[in-house]
Amino acid sequence: MPALMPESDSEDELPPAWEERATSDGFVYYVNHQSKSTQWTHPRTGKMKRVSGELPLGWTRHIEEDTRKVIFVEEKTQRKSYTDPRLAFAVEEAPEQVGELRQRFDSGTNALQVLHGRDLNGKVALITGANTGIGFETARSLALHGCEVIFACRDEKATMAAIEKIRLEKEAAGQRCSYVSLDLGSLRSTKRAAEEVKKRHKHVDMLILNAGVFALPHSITEDGFERTFQVNHLAHFYLTTLLSDLYDHATRIVVVSSESHRMSTLPAGGGLSESDLCPPQHKFWSMIAYNNSKLCNVLFAMELAKQQRDAIDHRLRAELFLFVECTDEPNRTEGSPSDAIRSFIELHLHLLRLFRRLFALFRALVVFFLHLAVRFAFLVVLLELNLTLRD
Repeated sequence: MPALMPESDSEDELPPAWEERATSDGFVYYVNHQSKSTQWTHPRTGKMKRVSGELPLGWTRHIEEDTRKVIFVEEKTQRKSYTDPRLAFAVEEAPEQVGELRQRFDSGTNALQVLHGRDLNGKVALITGANTGIGFETARSLALHGCEVIFACRDEKATMAAIEKIRLEKEAAGQRCSYVSLDLGSLRSTKRAAEEVKKRHKHVDMLILNAGVFALPHSITEDGFERTFQVNHLAHFYLTTLLSDLYDHATRIVVVSSESHRMSTLPAGGGLSESDLCPPQHKFWSMIAYNNSKLCNVLFAMELAKQQRDAIDHRLRAELFLFVECTDEPNRTEGSPSDAIRSFIELHLHLLRLFRRLFALFRALVVFFLHLAVRFAFLVVLLELNLTLRD
């Protein structure tokens, strides 16, 4: 590898004269056209990469008759490329140290790219508001990768049109999609939808709470709640609770929120009342109602994660205690080995919980000091600017 590399804004950018290629079984290698050499590691980062053995959905591989070169064709648009499309989804091999991990996806990544190479056959996903927007793109991508998708939506006609669109793209994917009527503006409808899902399925692998409303005028639902609050949060909370019998430790519950949750006006530190969540018309502002509902989404997701961790701790304790009971002597006396093992398990779980709290405290302190550093740097810049202007 050359001692010096040309400067670049991206450490992944290849130096001049280098080309990235992939073998048929998914190994990425690098060609230096200047030195006529190849190597397995990235010339700038020194990392090795892999890609999926299969081409992305809709791409095929051909050999040009004239040049005998390999060419890749996107069937839908007939776009041709000499560059292997799998390279867009190349993944670095697992690093030896956590500090070497790098972000794989960004704001330009779409759902198909995230799921590239995944086999979701046998999985079941329920998505609210799946007939349009990011809900539809999520449902489409899951279905195209083998997942059975339940479209939980209010508008049946629009939902069936969305499912038909997926079926036209891939017949088998469309057949894996089904519709359940769900109006989040009605808790009665939410309960009926949950009961229907329970009749059809014994397990749900993914619950994606995507549906939501924005900038609605003030209105009250049939259940007596402000509509934005009920549709965006309360009905989703209710649906999640009603379907709890279909979850296991591997079930993933995704709550779609928004950065606007940071602008919520809900009181911190207690004192929350129903009027804060469902304000009367003279105190209502649609943007604030949306912000507050999105904060409720975030808090709901955090509490779900906490309960799952606690459930895993409880299950681990129960399984270990069961192991102790099964391996103990029939006539156990006080001070037997199982008592020592129980004490060890309790101590281990207590230390685990303590470590989690210390880590959370450490993370909060890091964020706090980063904020202080940014503010200090800003004040220094202002001071220097002021001195410059005086001079």
